[in-house]
Amino acid sequence: MRKIYCIGETVYDILFQGGKAIESRPGGPVLNAAVTLGRLGEKVYVVGDQADDAIGHIIADFLVENRVSTKYLTLYSGAKSRMLLAFLNEFNEPSYSFYKIRVDGPVKIMFPEVKKDDIVLFGSFTSIKKEVHSDLINCLKTARENGALIVYDPNFRPVHIKIRDQIIDFVHENISLSHIVKGSNEDFQNLFEANSAISAKEIISKHGCHNMIYTANKYGVNLFTGDFHKIFDVPRIDPVSTVGAGDNFSAGLIYAIIQENIYASDLETLDHNVWRKIIRVAIDFAINVCLSYDNYICDDFVTDYIVNGRIKEC
Repeated sequence: MRKIYCIGETVYDILFQGGKAIESRPGGPVLNAAVTLGRLGEKVYVVGDQADDAIGHIIADFLVENRVSTKYLTLYSGAKSRMLLAFLNEFNEPSYSFYKIRVDGPVKIMFPEVKKDDIVLFGSFTSIKKEVHSDLINCLKTARENGALIVYDPNFRPVHIKIRDQIIDFVHENISLSHIVKGSNEDFQNLFEANSAISAKEIISKHGCHNMIYTANKYGVNLFTGDFHKIFDVPRIDPVSTVGAGDNFSAGLIYAIIQENIYASDLETLDHNVWRKIIRVAIDFAINVCLSYDNYICDDFVTDYIVNGRIKEC
């Protein structure tokens, strides 16, 4: 069974609407994707670090409950957990305030040895963090050499723009080691001041990755490969919350890749009809998460895909 390694930070999310806290739950981009994949029965690991405090225990227990391994999750004694406050506007679209982890002592993440045909999903602040970047790059280089498939989702938020010039070389290196770069229009705007899918693709290709997925909410999904560019429409919905939409798009992408038996060596010649099925599954996953306050797919959706074989009908 192929292993999936989700590299990044775990967070505790608190959602606000109309000036009041309405929901709270474990979150963070890689956690959201990992929990969805765990619920689907995939062999998935979270690779990262978090505080060994009450919130950290809630997060770790939640991962285990959802069949996500915490083998590579470092716990810092005496630290304070990361928090994310998400403020939903009248369209249920969030703006964020982040509270960083506070650690006494060195930052250290245990990176796995990724084997042939495994999948790595990485991104967010962990992917540009100076203290761990060298170890991350060594992990990714070994993964590529061993024949793993690597997906990079930068999740670069407005709060990080002030450090963009300091970390942009890290971003370029991350792109160069990835088989697929997937990001939102906001990610590419914040990172590169790219105002269109075409301009973002030019930058990604320049740094060595030829498969790019550019999501733009209701304006659709742009897929670029070495051979073609295709735009996919997204169904109109009334979202409850869009907090985990992009993360679950990534989870759907990976799930479809596994179900279709696609490996890193296949990507250069992958037929556009297969890509169409993959992107449609990813969109399905994102939509399901938008219909509740949860950051992960619901049980009925899991049944639809696993028991009813919905992926075969896309």
